[in-house]
Amino acid sequence: MTRGRSEPTAERSWPILSWVPGYQRGWLPFDVIAGLTVCAILVPEGMAYAQLAGVPPEYAFYAAPAALLGYAVLGGSRQLVVAVSSAVAIMSAATISGIAIPDTPEYIALTAALAILAGLLSIGAGLLRLGRIAQFFSESVLVGFVFGLALLITIKQIPKILGIEAHGDTAILLVRDMIPKLKDTDLLTLAVGVACIVAMVALEKVLPRIPSALVILIGAIAVSVAFGLEAHGVRVVGPLPAGLAGPSLPHVGLDALPLLFAGALGIMLVAFAEAIGPANEFAREHGGKIDPNRELIAIGASNTGAGLFSGFPIGSSLSKSAANDRAGAKTPLSLVTAAGATALVALFLTPLFAPLPEATLGAIVIVAVSSMMKVAKMRQLWQLRRVDFWLATIALVGVLVVPTLQALGIAVVVSLVMLVWRASQPRLTFLGRANGGVEPADLGIEPEEALPGLLVVRPDQMLFFANVAAVRDAVIAAAARVEPHPTVVVLDLALTPEIDVPVVEAIGDLDQRLASDGIELWLAHLQPGARDLLDRAGVLAILGPDRIHPRVPEAIVAFALRTPGGDELVAVLTDVLAFVRGRAGQPGTSAESVEILEALDARLSLELIAAGGPGAQASSRGAQDPGEAARGASSPRSGDDDSRVSG
Repeated sequence: MTRGRSEPTAERSWPILSWVPGYQRGWLPFDVIAGLTVCAILVPEGMAYAQLAGVPPEYAFYAAPAALLGYAVLGGSRQLVVAVSSAVAIMSAATISGIAIPDTPEYIALTAALAILAGLLSIGAGLLRLGRIAQFFSESVLVGFVFGLALLITIKQIPKILGIEAHGDTAILLVRDMIPKLKDTDLLTLAVGVACIVAMVALEKVLPRIPSALVILIGAIAVSVAFGLEAHGVRVVGPLPAGLAGPSLPHVGLDALPLLFAGALGIMLVAFAEAIGPANEFAREHGGKIDPNRELIAIGASNTGAGLFSGFPIGSSLSKSAANDRAGAKTPLSLVTAAGATALVALFLTPLFAPLPEATLGAIVIVAVSSMMKVAKMRQLWQLRRVDFWLATIALVGVLVVPTLQALGIAVVVSLVMLVWRASQPRLTFLGRANGGVEPADLGIEPEEALPGLLVVRPDQMLFFANVAAVRDAVIAAAARVEPHPTVVVLDLALTPEIDVPVVEAIGDLDQRLASDGIELWLAHLQPGARDLLDRAGVLAILGPDRIHPRVPEAIVAFALRTPGGDELVAVLTDVLAFVRGRAGQPGTSAESVEILEALDARLSLELIAAGGPGAQASSRGAQDPGEAARGASSPRSGDDDSRVSG
């Protein structure tokens, strides 16, 4: 028994144990091919993204292997690739460029420190089980933010394509600096860049399974050597040092950490947000379950590893993950293969990249980030919900007009504001009796099931300080317009497990204001946390036990029993009695439940006679007449004890 419990715990702590012990030999060719495919895409994109982050191209070879191995050991997805990311690279550059000059030793050390700090924050968030933070980042806002990042990255690559120098913290400043320099455009560099873009787009359409970036990289190197492009003014990457960096802590003082914190937090959020969606998609397609907290830890370990090996911050890559999946990856061994292949490139092949035109790297980046510009998704937001479209647009424009970190802050604030705004809107469901029984029915769907004199209201979200005043006012307005005028309002708190002091005060105020109109307030489905605070505040004592009910059906029964005599009371009591007898006669009903239902049967029978109805001689102990049996069988009922009606 102990062993059975410890194995799943070990797998949760070390996800690698979920696939290594049961690894099948037939998976190996798929994982190796998938890993080599990932490496073929990673090498050219990594060199380009390193420059995007403001560090030399070879630093991609330092960051990628550690990141890949970190996720292979701790990650929960068997297809996701965590390595270099354009979005994270541009955020890294935005953080460090305000502190140090790109390509300098100080800049490189700060970049590595940023990766480590982002990783530690992510690991800490995972250990604190904060994996739900992605749910507070509006998907619409994220679509706009990523779209804006893609545009910003594209604009930053245009000077490489044109062969000019241009600088600026925002897209607007960059374009303003670029326009006067357009007259200095190097036509040969422009031709190389445009030809690479056109060739990559064509290859992806004609041969989608071929790593187009690698083909263009090899072709550009060959053309550069054959025609001596550097001698004709085309800028090239130049000599790259061979080898891998060893693990070490970056030489950064503690006084730099506060300057890095905001950027590290932003990188943690973006890296997690862009990883958790694809990870869940792969889990749905291939089976399995993704633990968001475990993903935070895995991504954090990958970033920390990248920083310890002098790399730059990393994130997940949708393009490389999709290629990994298409190539047939069965397990994270494909990531191990990709890490090994990338290391071999760094050790033995870096001299081959010296004649590579920088315009080619710019073209690779532009084509790679073009998939982040989700025009169809923006169109869908416009068609489905204009509010979400404008939220995405605000995030998109924010990235272009203000520095990246401030734009991320705008995106987060907009998401939180929308969360609070939506939660503060009073969404209420009004309930009646389903098919004449005592189970509640939505009056919006079945308005004929209303119970005259009784208004049952269920808030469709948890009550808290931001929405309780609006809910209170909506309940009062509904009670005023209902005909006939209700004598009782039942507030169903099934969706409110905990309450705060403003909710307590609002419930007390609701009771007083309804009482001034001759209406009693009843509460149903009080959760323990809510009940405790209402009790300590004295609200339950004011209401009294007769106005507190376990569930809505009990409140309906209590209302029926206190209603003055007449045809309506007879009808209600007859329906309730038929429902109770149907439940008592159900197969599998426990003896305790039968005893409770029979006691309620006897009480209801007496109430029915007192109300002037026909005698209820047939009890649940004896035979029912055919009409009553049919009514009892047709009453809606659930199959568990939560649906029983207690007296």
